[in-house]
Amino acid sequence: MANKALTRTGWLLLCALLLCLPASAAQTLRLSIDDIASPAFHARNISASLAGPELSRFEARIGELALHGKSWRNVRLQCAEVLLAGSEIRCARGTLQAGETWPVSFRYAGADKRLELALAPSPGETWRIAAHWGNPSWNMRIDIANGKAARLAPWLPENLPRPGGGTVSGRAILSGASGKMEEASADLRLDNISFSDAAGLHAGEKVGGSLELAASKRGETWQWRVSADWREGEIFWQPLYFARGGHRLAAEGSYGAGALRVGRGELSLAEVGAARISGIWDTAAGRLLDFDLHGTNLDLTGLYRTLLKPFLENTAFAKVQAQGRADMDWRYRGGATTEFDLSLHNASFEDEERRFALRGVSGRIPWAADGERQADLRIQGGEMLRIPLGETRIPLAMRGWQFSLPELAVPVLGGALRIEDFQAGKQPDGWRWQFSGGLSPVSMERLTEALGLPSMHGTLSGVIPKVGYDGHALRMDGALLVKVFDGTVVVKDLAILDALGRAPRLHANLDMRNLDLDLLTRTFSFGSMQGRIDIRADNLELANWQPVKFDAEIRSSPGDYPRKISQRAVQNISSLGGAGAGAAISRSFLRFFEQFGYDKIGLSCRLRNEVCLMDGIEPTQYGYTIVKGGGIPAISVIGYNREVSWNELLERLKRITQANVKPVVQ
Repeated sequence: MANKALTRTGWLLLCALLLCLPASAAQTLRLSIDDIASPAFHARNISASLAGPELSRFEARIGELALHGKSWRNVRLQCAEVLLAGSEIRCARGTLQAGETWPVSFRYAGADKRLELALAPSPGETWRIAAHWGNPSWNMRIDIANGKAARLAPWLPENLPRPGGGTVSGRAILSGASGKMEEASADLRLDNISFSDAAGLHAGEKVGGSLELAASKRGETWQWRVSADWREGEIFWQPLYFARGGHRLAAEGSYGAGALRVGRGELSLAEVGAARISGIWDTAAGRLLDFDLHGTNLDLTGLYRTLLKPFLENTAFAKVQAQGRADMDWRYRGGATTEFDLSLHNASFEDEERRFALRGVSGRIPWAADGERQADLRIQGGEMLRIPLGETRIPLAMRGWQFSLPELAVPVLGGALRIEDFQAGKQPDGWRWQFSGGLSPVSMERLTEALGLPSMHGTLSGVIPKVGYDGHALRMDGALLVKVFDGTVVVKDLAILDALGRAPRLHANLDMRNLDLDLLTRTFSFGSMQGRIDIRADNLELANWQPVKFDAEIRSSPGDYPRKISQRAVQNISSLGGAGAGAAISRSFLRFFEQFGYDKIGLSCRLRNEVCLMDGIEPTQYGYTIVKGGGIPAISVIGYNREVSWNELLERLKRITQANVKPVVQ
């Protein structure tokens, strides 16, 4: 028999006729069909036969079978011992070949339009399908025991990662009419699941948990609800990484018209907390349209580590220890954040590299894209570049992406850092901000202790001109004036790129005038020196806060003042200029003097490519003069090395208080 594009009803009638024939009618019965088409599947080149004693052997072949967009070729179903009873056919032990060979059993009842099929692809693994179809309704139930998750890969959308290991157990029920699905539900348990996409940007290992899903179609829209409990395993979903389970999701919504809607959801993340969520995902464009999140009493440690840190990897906040609790409301509309309300409760944020820290932060930031809002934060203390900061209150005015702060005083080491007329705004090419202010007297002893420097005496104060950030660099308009060591320090042309980033760069010109040598040398245990000096550093460049280039020189200040230098200071200065006649001073009667007079002091360093090109006041036959003698008794110090490794020079500075390096005496 043959028929082109035979309907499913005609196929069933022919099968029923075949099954109802008496066993004595023939020893072999064959049936062939060119094509069967239905809304659910499409089959070509079909043949079936019953043979053997009492027609007990059954075999069916399908040249090509297409089902829900998937296709198989040369499908073969065999049963060595088939049981015929009216319009029913049963096979207790058979095999199905469709790329692989699987043990199979089935029961087909043509009159009742029922099919029961059981597959056992591997020991302990079974897939049981029970289907019933009428006119036009149909339903199907699938029971799975230890099903290999990899077998589901062909049925998943192409843009999803493919499962490669683990098992699935549970039940799924599908139903519909006229070849279309109208209801679906599933209750599944996942064990030891692994999955990955081709690029490795989405992957999971040893994932275990449960999934419950129910969906029904109303018109052209699906209504759904889902409950997922991820109990164990790790997942990487670029850029987020979840090292362990303990997460839950319960949500309900709809799907239709190219959009997936979450009407109400509850998301619970281990070590973070729970939040209510809702939103709309544009499935055609693959982007988020609307989203709402409301979370209370969230753990900042887990929130930063799990959700925030991956997005801050290339910023100054990539290595932060966060603690405390937070409440959060986030509203996202039309592809942009419209409201963000954050409340912090005794929070702290500390950079692992000690660049900054904020402790005891409490308050609220009720930001909105339109309208004016006022933030109010209180900070119990902190530090910036290891300098301790006192208790501060920040009343920040907000108008969308424009922020302003008329005045702020931050206690610093007995003084205060004043910030005036702070303005910040987000522009299309990035953030821009500016401020001015000043520094009231700060204890130098406390400052140097905080910075790990030798103890200095006196106070530090200054005026901060207008400072601005243009989206790329921090720049200062005008000159920064600082008073220290009874002299003045003027900083000009200051610019800092990536100030709190991984590799900050600084450019500046420094001019220090009339510094008290006595205060300066006592501070650094350099030996006693009396007098005044000027220091200039032009074209100063720092990379990651380490000097890489400058033109620096030290000169005696003009004027009339005492000029004395101790033996220890002479020894230390000579060590900077290179080794000299180490025993000269001890062989001379000058060793009996503790102090000497001098006329001038001068030393310069031109740093290029980690080499310091050194010079002094004037050249000599073999080197250059660093200290030119004057008065009684007088002493001069000569340097011999013109080129000194910058690292070696730093080592000499460290050793000057630990070794007895002797000067050259003239």
